[in-house]
Amino acid sequence: MREFKKRRLGRTNLMVTELGFGAMNIPDVMEGEETLRKALELGINFIDTARVYRGSEYLIGKVIEGGRRESFIIATKTPRRSRDGALNDLDKSLKSLGIDKIDLYQLHDVSPVDWNQVMGKEGALEGLKEAREQGLIDHIGLTSHTVEALEKAVDSGEFETVLLKYSPFERETRRIISLAKERDVGVIVMKPLGGLGMPATLRGYETHLDPKTLLRYVLSNPAISVVIPGVRFPWEVEENVALAKSYEPMASEEIGLCDDEADALLGKMAMR
Repeated sequence: MREFKKRRLGRTNLMVTELGFGAMNIPDVMEGEETLRKALELGINFIDTARVYRGSEYLIGKVIEGGRRESFIIATKTPRRSRDGALNDLDKSLKSLGIDKIDLYQLHDVSPVDWNQVMGKEGALEGLKEAREQGLIDHIGLTSHTVEALEKAVDSGEFETVLLKYSPFERETRRIISLAKERDVGVIVMKPLGGLGMPATLRGYETHLDPKTLLRYVLSNPAISVVIPGVRFPWEVEENVALAKSYEPMASEEIGLCDDEADALLGKMAMR
């Protein structure tokens, strides 16, 4: 099995394993700590979490305590929209993680309605810029579920990364991914398996779109820096790592077939 490929995370110039670790779900299971340890043991170097992920930051801090800090990259997020709120969250993140600097701090799930507030005077972006100047964070990113906010983020020039949904079932972000590549903005992909419950739903249909195919689909896009499937158990990490270290990129024809199959499945689901 080959070594992990690394990709450049846009103009952050951070080199990240193309498979990262989405840490939202690890506080939900007894095996969460073991799952993260397994990911780091197998060579994953990008960990994504958030203030609102119910103790995820604390659990990560426990696992990385005493570890080689330079061997992994930590990204977390704040849902706060004001300068003071973002800085307060950052302070809590640093304490929970047990570190003195965060590699990537992101504005979490920004909507078009939030845009003017986070970008304006006393907005969250202002706070994160101050934190960067003070050496508390290295890079600033934004996450969103809407194409409009993502496009604004890339066009603004203020954000070094965007985190977005992308899969055969969520393709409207494809043009944002291309735009981000043009602007040298790193792209982090969440929900590569179609979102919460989709893998279980797909088991009720005859389809080639199993989790391995869906993950390979996302990894096949060279404009994506890192994909962060959410995991709970060590065996899920092992399966994802095995695929990431051995997959062959899909040709455009195969990508098109996946798109067509996803559209057909969504049509069937809508009729149920």
